[in-house]
Amino acid sequence: MIKTQGVVHFSLPVTDLERSGKFYSELLGMKIVQKTPRMVFLMCGGDFLILAKGHAPLKYDSDKNSPVHHAFKVAAEDFEPEAYFLDPDGNKLEIHHNTGMGIKME
Repeated sequence: MIKTQGVVHFSLPVTDLERSGKFYSELLGMKIVQKTPRMVFLMCGGDFLILAKGHAPLKYDSDKNSPVHHAFKVAAEDFEPEAYFLDPDGNKLEIHHNTGMGIKME
């Protein structure tokens, strides 16, 4: 068995790198650290997010129809208790103050 040690990055599919880069950097405060013709690399706290052009994102007609989403930590004073919203390509996002994830590990 391979023992993973953490997550290096995760990728989100997007249709327009410029538009999505602005959304994640200007609205969510992530820092763009590198751009290639097919990807934008962002720093989010100490973690990395890659916006990847080329594959169609999942589409949601409502932000409550699917449990699939990507959550980002924020300070409690920076937002209401919890929020779900869609990025320009319909990827479901969450901002969350991590006071526990409701997961019980035994």
